[in-house]
Amino acid sequence: MWKIAVLALTLCAFALSQKTAMQRPDAPPLAAPGAHAVGVRTLQLTDPARARGLTVEVWYPARRAAGAAQPAVYKGVVGSVEFDLPGQALRDAAPEAGKFPLLVYSHGQPGSRYQSAYLMEHLASRGFVVAAIDHTGSLYRDLTQPAYVTSLVDRPLDILFVLGQVPKSLPSADGDTVGLIGYSYGGYSVLGAAGVGIERAGLEQYCQQAGNEGPCFLLPFLAQVEPQRGAQVVRPDPRVKAVFVIAPYGAPWYYGSLPRLEVPLFVAVGEEDDVATYARDGLEVYRRAGSKAKYLLTLAGARHNPFVVCPPEVRANPEDFERCWEPVWDKERLFDLARHFTAAFFQHHLKGEAQAGQYLEPSLPGFRPRAKVGIRLAAFAQ
Repeated sequence: MWKIAVLALTLCAFALSQKTAMQRPDAPPLAAPGAHAVGVRTLQLTDPARARGLTVEVWYPARRAAGAAQPAVYKGVVGSVEFDLPGQALRDAAPEAGKFPLLVYSHGQPGSRYQSAYLMEHLASRGFVVAAIDHTGSLYRDLTQPAYVTSLVDRPLDILFVLGQVPKSLPSADGDTVGLIGYSYGGYSVLGAAGVGIERAGLEQYCQQAGNEGPCFLLPFLAQVEPQRGAQVVRPDPRVKAVFVIAPYGAPWYYGSLPRLEVPLFVAVGEEDDVATYARDGLEVYRRAGSKAKYLLTLAGARHNPFVVCPPEVRANPEDFERCWEPVWDKERLFDLARHFTAAFFQHHLKGEAQAGQYLEPSLPGFRPRAKVGIRLAAFAQ
């Protein structure tokens, strides 16, 4: 009986942390929720060109007089563990009038659309419509070995399809002013959707020097993916105005085409990442990108999972625990950083808010001096 009571208390504490994360005294300014109430709805979409079904969760600024709308509970999954994540958004609430920039989130591989639900709610409260995709074939329940290759084609196309469809279901979404957010494999996916293509010469050179490790698994399959996602056929989408990547995986795939990326770019990485390694992936994405404004957030001691939800249920399984936890950093603190920097980046580059842009300075304005430990921000602007 006592085990049930302890689990109940743990779950309550986790739910409470989702509600009060912005209450920490050391939270940076834009970690606080915005002025908008938040609604959420689920879309079932089918891309007829590929006969491909997608489930998409959409968070949006909502009317405060929401009537009978109830707070959402997200049915999440990490590895083999399913869990209920209490949310703050009101399920199917009436949208607020007006137009709001559209953000599209692409999860890791495997992953789910609820991987960073707290962040989606936060950005909606700050005046964005946010769509998170369940990439079919890249979920915990349906990932297969062949999907590691086919998703290189499918996932960027999922993003481009969804950013065209969401405004049809939610007219308050501005489909001509779009930002993309991608975690891990989703980092590749959003860069690909923004116009970065797979580039053979750079990958072959890297693999020759690095002994065919990691992303070099793609080499035998290049002829399969190049006709659709190769650097010679992929072009920038003018609707995409800014890109935020978290621990992007597979950078050698697109080393040679990164200089053609021109939209503002934010790269957030753990310095001790052992999946999308710091030197090979995040650092090189930042260095090689041709973006006229770009930022690199480095978290000392962090590994691959700084900004994803990790519910208490996964503690019963060490492998699932390692899919989402961080050995050094406090998750509540990390979530505040995610809220703050995504809000600063998109409010500045999609909404033109100069004050938000001040929080993109390497001196970390708005942080209490002792709260800057372990955080480095580099910025480049032409």
